[in-house]
This record gives sequence, C-alpha cells and structure tokens, in this order.
Amino acid sequence: MFLALSLARGSEAPQYSVLIDAKVQRLQADLEKTRDMVEKGILPRTQLAEAQERLDDARDEGILARTLYGSIPMERFTEAQAAEMLGAAQRRIDRRAAELDERRKLLDSGAISRGELDAFQDDLNNRRQVLTLAQNRAKLLNELKRMAESESRMHALFSDKTMLRYNGNGTFSLADLPAISSQFERRFHRPLPVSALGQTLLHQSLGLDHRNRVDVALVPSSPEGLWLRALLEKLHVPYLGFNSAVVGAATAPHIHIGPESTRIVRAGVGHR
Repeated sequence: MFLALSLARGSEAPQYSVLIDAKVQRLQADLEKTRDMVEKGILPRTQLAEAQERLDDARDEGILARTLYGSIPMERFTEAQAAEMLGAAQRRIDRRAAELDERRKLLDSGAISRGELDAFQDDLNNRRQVLTLAQNRAKLLNELKRMAESESRMHALFSDKTMLRYNGNGTFSLADLPAISSQFERRFHRPLPVSALGQTLLHQSLGLDHRNRVDVALVPSSPEGLWLRALLEKLHVPYLGFNSAVVGAATAPHIHIGPESTRIVRAGVGHR
C-alpha cells in the first residue's frame, strides 16, 4: 500500500500495474488450488472464501493501478473509469474494515498481538488515503467536463450572435472608466448604468475574478449599447456583449467591459 501511494505521482506506475497483474494471476491460481482442496475435504470452506476475498482485493488494486496510478490523460479519462476507480477504492476499504473488526475480536481473545492489529489499522488508513486521491481525480474530471461544456456553450453563443466579443488591446483598468462614463453622460444626458464595478459578492461566489472589469446594464444591440461598443472599439478596450440573458453565462443583457473574467475558485460558467 505504501508503494501504491508513492507511485501516485511517480513514473513507475506502469511497472506497478505489471506487478499487480502478476499478483492477480498468482492469487487466481491459489484460488483454484484451494477450491480443489476444499472439494476434497482437505481444507475448510472458510479458506475458499478467504482466497476469493484476496483475489477480489488484488483485482480492485489492479483497477486502481490502471485508473488512479496509470498514465491515462485526463482528457481521455471517462466517467465510467472514474466510477470504477472509486468503487475499487471503496471496496478495498470495506474489506479491510470488516477484517479489522474480526481482528479486534481475536485481540480480545488473546489470539493475536496489539502489533498485528495496529498493522491492519495502518493499512486501513492507507486505503482511506487512496480513496481521497481517487475522489480528487474524479472531482478534477468533473471540473474539466464542466469547463468543456462551458466552452461549448460559449462557442454556440458566439456563433448565433447572442454573445459578442471584441478583444481590443486586451487590457482595461477601472481608472479608464471615468473618461468613458463622462463621454456617455455628455451623449445621453444620464450616467452610465454600471451594474457591477470590479469584484462583487456575486462574482466571488461564482469563483470569477472580476477585478478591473465593469458590467454595464445596456443591451448591446440598443442605440446606447451600439454607441458604447463603438466608443470601446475606438479606444481599443476589450468587451463582451450579451444581447439576452443566457443560463449559465449571463443573468441579464449587458456589456462587460474588460477582458473575460478568469476563474479563481473552480470551473463553471457565470455572470461576466
């Protein structure tokens, strides 16, 4: 088990997988021999169950060798493989926990020493660490999947003009906003309708870095929105324009001034 944990980030995972495969083959042969001896009445049936459990445990370790410690790139790692990985890790915990309960009874009866029991407890703790590693890998897979779905939705938005993008010079600062606001006010005789200035609680909760970015409550295709977009393009200021509310992308029509918000907590799509 310590070897498995050390290989989680190492380069010897393929060799580890080969070792586990050899172990599975050996235990499969042991099971057949045990079954034959049980049928002949040489060994008690309990030993057959124990041999089957050892084989099942090794098979689950083989699953972990391929999925958790293997070299499968995350972009090729499937949800089915993630489920298989988590199931194997949990089953190995369940087996050792049940065996530990039996060992406690043996300790109470004086059949084994405290050291033997502690060894089983240490192995159970190691298996729990492996489950944590597996859960983290599955979580990363889900986050990458959400990011891919988000990107796909964004491409769809750009293609149907629901969302517009102008990259400009790629930079914007809140210090640039007063000049833009004053020109808007001179043109339309009312303040620029800013709906979000810099980082807000909403953006923080969505895990978006909205610093040095501004949301303006204007429909990009409206006369005021068209004028503001023309001004931003004249100044080479990047912006995103949402012509309508979009589930998972924008809570309402607006113009986002500045580069697209980057993610500071986790993958997901939110208000920009």
